[in-house]
Order: sequence, then structure tokens, then C-alpha cells
Amino acid sequence: MAQFHAVFAVTDLEKNSSRAVDVAGHQVLVCNAGGELYAVQNLCTHQASPLEGGRIRNCFISCPLHGARFDLRDGSTKGALTSQALRTYEVRVIEGTVEVAVD
Repeated sequence: MAQFHAVFAVTDLEKNSSRAVDVAGHQVLVCNAGGELYAVQNLCTHQASPLEGGRIRNCFISCPLHGARFDLRDGSTKGALTSQALRTYEVRVIEGTVEVAVD
């Protein structure tokens, strides 16, 4: 069963930005896409580079290395660079604190 872990204050993440965190040994990227929060693995499935710093537009993130695109809602890929989806994590806000669930 997944357990939620507090990671940072919701006010610490501006719209259309991301922040990498370690959650119980998982490298997770928490993203704010237009005010909605998502959490995905912080590792591009194209060439295993960090996604942190990638451009966020609508509900998609582009890898800063080669531009592979992923849907933050379900981790699915967009484009031809990779067909392997990102792992996604449940995210919630409790009393102003962002929490991410990992197994």
C-alpha cells in the first residue's frame, strides 16, 4: 500500500515549474502545470537523464536534454523519441503541504 510523504510547502512551487525530491528512495519530480500538481519519476525514459528543468506546457513536460515529451497526467509519451511511459505518483495537498505517495 502506498504511503504519503510530505515534501514541501505548496507555495514553494510556482505555476509551470517543477521540483525534484527524494521520496523514500524514489527520485520524484513534482510539477505544477497551470495550478494542477502532478508527480512523475525524475528520469527521462529516452536516455535516462533528469527531467528537472524541463519545459512544462499544459499537462506536458519536455525533457531538457532531447525534448522527449510526456503527459504529466498518466506518464504517457508524446512523439517518437521513446515509447516507455514515466512512472506516476499520487500527489495531494494537506494543510498547505504537498505530499507524494510511494510504495
